[in-house]
Amino acid sequence: LNVLVLQVTRDDDRNTIRRSYRRLALQTHPDKQTNDEAKAKAEEQMKLLNAAYEILTDPEQRREYDYMLDNPDQMYYNYYQYYRRRFAPKVDVRLVIAAILILVSSIQYVGQWTSYREALSYLSRDPKHRSKAREIAQAEGLLNVKRKENGKRGDCQKPSLRRVPIVRLFFLPYAVFQWSRWAGRWVMDYWILRKPYDDDAKEYLTRRRLGMNADQWDGLDEARKQFYLRLALWDPANFKVYTESKAEEQRIQAAENSQHKRYRRYVKRAGGPPKLGLEDMDL
Repeated sequence: LNVLVLQVTRDDDRNTIRRSYRRLALQTHPDKQTNDEAKAKAEEQMKLLNAAYEILTDPEQRREYDYMLDNPDQMYYNYYQYYRRRFAPKVDVRLVIAAILILVSSIQYVGQWTSYREALSYLSRDPKHRSKAREIAQAEGLLNVKRKENGKRGDCQKPSLRRVPIVRLFFLPYAVFQWSRWAGRWVMDYWILRKPYDDDAKEYLTRRRLGMNADQWDGLDEARKQFYLRLALWDPANFKVYTESKAEEQRIQAAENSQHKRYRRYVKRAGGPPKLGLEDMDL
């Protein structure tokens, strides 16, 4: 149909198709018509010419068109190709993904600063951490000693662009390379050669056994880190003893809390703590 509209054959090249389109467009252009009926008819013909020209000059659409001519029995597939192209979004998907990444990264970075300021504001009001928080805040230019920002309790590290999604994605190949090199060294040194753990390996195993990521470990004060390292938790036997002792502490604490709750419920039902009289005393 398209080759008939443009008065060309399937073997004609793009230059021939272009010349035929220009010739027919000049003949059927609505501005060359003298009455309204002829103009309306010319507009319909121009739509057909434009559609046929687009299909025959676009490489992908031309392949689909030729396939349809060669395989007329595959009607449903040809319909699918037509409607897929007609209703497919015209915007480049890569641009959409990039825009979403930029938007999410911007929101996350602003959120980092908001949480960071709220954490410093809370710590500056907490007597235990006020002096340290003020030093950090003043160094970062985030806190005015005369007028502190109001905020709820927070707990976060200093904001960094390296933690937003778009930057993480950019550095992903480098991160994969670094991790692969580290994993290879770990396997060679500690699995194959059976070398003793160095300080970095001990620290890594300790935080992993405690269920902490690198940021959480870095957030601990030095005294707490040294406490965990002195326990030598990288040794499975020591870690087993540690987990058993923690489980026992939690069991005792839960029992004490349960007894205390029962006592409070008793006092509430009795209208006050129990009173002892002389008859209750063993004299």
